[in-house]
Amino acid sequence: MTGDAFARLSGLFDVGVLKDARVLVAGCGSGGSQVALQLVMSGIRDFTLFDNDKLEIENVIRHACGRRHLGQRKVDAVECLLHDRNPAARVTKRDVDLMEAPDLADHVKPSTVVVLATDNDKTRYHVNQLCVDLEKPFVTGRVFTRGIGGEVFAFRPGETGCLACLESVLERTTLREGVREIDLVSEEEREKLYGMEISEIKDSPGLNIDIAFITCFHTRLVLETIARSLPERPKFLPTLEHNYFVWGNRPIHPFSRHFELQKIDLKPQGGCLVCGHADRA
Repeated sequence: MTGDAFARLSGLFDVGVLKDARVLVAGCGSGGSQVALQLVMSGIRDFTLFDNDKLEIENVIRHACGRRHLGQRKVDAVECLLHDRNPAARVTKRDVDLMEAPDLADHVKPSTVVVLATDNDKTRYHVNQLCVDLEKPFVTGRVFTRGIGGEVFAFRPGETGCLACLESVLERTTLREGVREIDLVSEEEREKLYGMEISEIKDSPGLNIDIAFITCFHTRLVLETIARSLPERPKFLPTLEHNYFVWGNRPIHPFSRHFELQKIDLKPQGGCLVCGHADRA
């Protein structure tokens, strides 16, 4: 049955070569769940899911899982989603805070790639540091405030800069100018945005379609990372030369038009305190 489901892809995509990839999904919210779904439909069969939250009613308009999963832990709901598309998928679940998971490194080590889909900088930099130390690639993505656009970044050990390198480079560019305007809102306006703290609403997305554009970029860069790890590249997956993409959904500053794409190839930054070889030594 599973083979039949993927049979129609055989002429368009070399699904079989991806079957042994091991993907760790750090964060099973709206972004992580959508990327996991796209990956399982691309032939990925081995997943490790990290999240310590449950699916609430306000999640279902953007999450890959719907009402029938309400009240479930997100790792359980996403596992059900993956098995619905491929019953042969192998899923390991860790319902734990990434910052407090003592075995996170043990799960990162055997992974082919980490899908970094958390919603706060603390966990992003924690995973960034761990992947740098263990020399494991990750791909992270997030949607900008109110869904005006988003960004996706792929770290490849020894080839690209890390997340700290990216931040230092972006400070000298205009790629993200204007996307942090939520910092300036009043307490009253903040309360209207879900009643969340500033640290939580910086990345609050708009509609699911706003997220979908970013998760497509996110998934494609994950597949690119997996392809680079294989002895032979999938024949229908052309190489992506860049590893950082900024996508604008609509013409709201800093974007000047609908569907605007900017991209760079981020190289390691010599002075980086996280991955810079001189500093690490």
